[in-house]
Amino acid sequence: MRTYLIAGALALASCVVVTGAFVSPTFAAATDYRFEAAGKQAHLSGDKAVMIVRLVHVPDGKPVMDAVIFESKADMSPMGMATMTSPTTIEPASGDGLYRIDLDAGAPGPWAITLAAKVQGETETVRGSVVVTLEK
Repeated sequence: MRTYLIAGALALASCVVVTGAFVSPTFAAATDYRFEAAGKQAHLSGDKAVMIVRLVHVPDGKPVMDAVIFESKADMSPMGMATMTSPTTIEPASGDGLYRIDLDAGAPGPWAITLAAKVQGETETVRGSVVVTLEK
């Protein structure tokens, strides 16, 4: 009886090892995604500006609908003024995968919007930036 138990345990262990070798989850890398500006350039209205961004899955070019953007930063680093920053607020994606970012910019010119997002099913954080020129 003991011999049958040992043989059965060994057979089960070999099945687990063989199965594990063939079935492994596949994840895309964070580099498989990019943020891009959507629509026309933002215009300042007083000190406020609204910018629309899209997160795109690069291999198929489709927008990501269910990402959670949890970090954003805006600064004028494209003009060499990285210390000039703006508070930002982010609204979740609409049904078309667009994310709205409100800026308290205060000054026209090129602004870098740096973002971090979690994409459902991905282990890595997606990070990227978009440069938008704010016009009066």
